[in-house]
Amino acid sequence: MVLRTDAAAAATNTWGISGPAFLLFYVLAGLLAVVAAYVLRGRVLRRIDPAWPPAGPLTPSETALLVDDRRPVLAALAQLRGHQFIDSSGKPARAYSSTSSSGLDPISRTLWASLERSDKLSMTTMLVGTAGATGRMRKDLIERGYLFGPQQLEALQRARFPFYAVLLLGLVRLISGVATHHSVGFLVVAMIVLAVVTVMVGRPPRLTQRGRDALTAAQANNRHLRPANRPAYSAYGADSAALAVALYGGLVLWSLDPALAGAANLAAGTAGGGSGSCGSGSSCGTSDSGSSSGCGSSSSCGSSCGSSCGGGCGG
Repeated sequence: MVLRTDAAAAATNTWGISGPAFLLFYVLAGLLAVVAAYVLRGRVLRRIDPAWPPAGPLTPSETALLVDDRRPVLAALAQLRGHQFIDSSGKPARAYSSTSSSGLDPISRTLWASLERSDKLSMTTMLVGTAGATGRMRKDLIERGYLFGPQQLEALQRARFPFYAVLLLGLVRLISGVATHHSVGFLVVAMIVLAVVTVMVGRPPRLTQRGRDALTAAQANNRHLRPANRPAYSAYGADSAALAVALYGGLVLWSLDPALAGAANLAAGTAGGGSGSCGSGSSCGTSDSGSSSGCGSSSSCGSSCGSSCGGGCGG
């Protein structure tokens, strides 16, 4: 009988490090990567770029675009109705002219021209008809620092670098472990969890810090326009309904003109007309809360893996 010495046992381990010991180190490295990545992510999300032009007031359509891509069309429809440019069926009630439309948002003017050419009022036709104007407005809001743009996305991707280093180490260990016929099951699980968190860290939010601040301020300053308060929108000006739709969704259209909302086939209380602060909060808060939860899940998964690593799970 040949006695197994400590030197012989160490020689059978991948890189001379036992699976449980490597897995413990790997989980700790992963947790450090999570902390570093979310610190970097937080800096990107909170950054106000000095190259951005000064913040200024937003139009109803611009405010709506902070929430989602469908909301500007609904805000434009409400603005056209508030200014009496269309009737309850969605048909133009005035002849188009640059002078008469000067008080409208660009998307509203585009929608007005589209409605003149269309025989049917529907979200699909309105979205298609205003796609160009919406795209130009989105680009403008990116340049003014309200929507997350390519530069912020590039900075956000750099927050993934700590994960790439840890994942690369795990991959090399995994290949070595498989080549030497060691168990690598728990290492694979740890790498999958880390890969999921890596994806979450690089997921861009819709709004920058400036965009979140602008949307929060607009909601705080216009609580009187909430549909639950049953406001008389005409008493607050022709653009009040458009701003209310931008903040609180299509449900405002049902309060403003049920016939128009019905003609546009808007479902009362649907996402196209979300509940305002909730809708906008999810826009900017989803990423943050999602990031936070991702960090938490990584920690818990890493801990459970680490506590059960006694079976040579690191190769």
